[in-house]
Amino acid sequence: REENKELIKHSFIALFLRVGGAGIAFLMNIVVARNLGASQAGYFFLAVSITTLISSIGRVGADQTVLRFVGIHAAKNEWAEVHGVMKKMMSWTYLPLLFFTSIICIFAAPISTYIFHKPELQWPLFWTAIIMPFFAGYNVLGMALQGLRKVAFSVTVLKILTPLFLIALVFAFRPKDATYTSVYYAIACILNLLLGYYWWYKSAPKTSAPKNYDTSTLWKSSGPLWLSAIMNQVTIWAGQLIAGIYLNSVDVAQLAVARNITVLITFIMLAVNNVSAPRIASMYQNGEMNKLKNYVRNTTWLMTLVSLPITILVWFFPELIMSLFGKGFTEGYWLLRILALGQFVSVVSGIVGTLLIMSGFEKDLKNIRIFNGVLAIILAFILTPLYGAIGSALSSAIAMALFNLVCVFYVKKRLGFSTLSLLWNFDKTKKDI
Repeated sequence: REENKELIKHSFIALFLRVGGAGIAFLMNIVVARNLGASQAGYFFLAVSITTLISSIGRVGADQTVLRFVGIHAAKNEWAEVHGVMKKMMSWTYLPLLFFTSIICIFAAPISTYIFHKPELQWPLFWTAIIMPFFAGYNVLGMALQGLRKVAFSVTVLKILTPLFLIALVFAFRPKDATYTSVYYAIACILNLLLGYYWWYKSAPKTSAPKNYDTSTLWKSSGPLWLSAIMNQVTIWAGQLIAGIYLNSVDVAQLAVARNITVLITFIMLAVNNVSAPRIASMYQNGEMNKLKNYVRNTTWLMTLVSLPITILVWFFPELIMSLFGKGFTEGYWLLRILALGQFVSVVSGIVGTLLIMSGFEKDLKNIRIFNGVLAIILAFILTPLYGAIGSALSSAIAMALFNLVCVFYVKKRLGFSTLSLLWNFDKTKKDI
């Protein structure tokens, strides 16, 4: 009962911030799209997509590893271990990304011209590549704050500050092309990182010396999560990146905007994840399986009830929503509908990825994501040349839905209950618990 009260309290805090974050991200996309127009916005969104994927490679699975180990040690007030985990994982994050940043900056011109067939992509790609270590750093710090159960700080760093700063900079300086917008995006990421560090040192009690945390222990978790994180990003971004090869910048902009709108459907799932991950790890470690089952049932119902009205709104009024972004976007309304269905399947499946990670089944999640990432690439390469932007949206939606349904199967196999069964058999579940 106490755990459920805490769930409701922290979920509403996270939900309030996620609503604010989703609204700010939505506004950021409108501001950028209307300020730049569909063509220049396409270059900016494509550059951000490329560097977001590369930064996930460079983070070596640090996000979820930090979340798990910081959550475990913070619950026991083992602050030397907490700081030891952070010291090691941040160094693992920065070193590879400095290398990747150098490569992308040096070869930005040939990548833009010969791979994506868009010479105007060069400088937006250059500036978004420079910021990759900063982007990765604040993402890891945000997950660490989540492990400390500092929900407000975590959500603010992960979802609010960068788009908020970018909106302010775009309003202040009115950039008219993707290059200057990318420069302001870089500044926004740097400011976010600085605030992330400030909140981390404010929230984590100081210790005389961080523990030299065992590398093999961290790598045992981080290694599978690294490949898993890469393939997860491939599933998310493959459709848009491959569209960048085959389609013009206007189509890429429509896809990016449609994808960013449909993220509104899953913001509740992300809010619940912010609250749930350390609790799931603790309940599983203590063998409290009935409590865990009850907790998952409550979160699945909460997410479904919140996301359903948004899905209905997006499905029935897609042209109106796309028109908010200015000329050249309304034609992409079917992209919005298709991607919305994929996101809704993710929500009703429950927090299955978090369940597998926090229960120690990272390898299962890794295998699912490898299969799904490869499938996303194959589908995008087949469907995009055949059906254009519609094909790209279909490839993303199918891969997204399939990933979550396979995770549902593995949660049932490993933990003994199905998140979908909990959703549709509420009364029976309540009696069992």
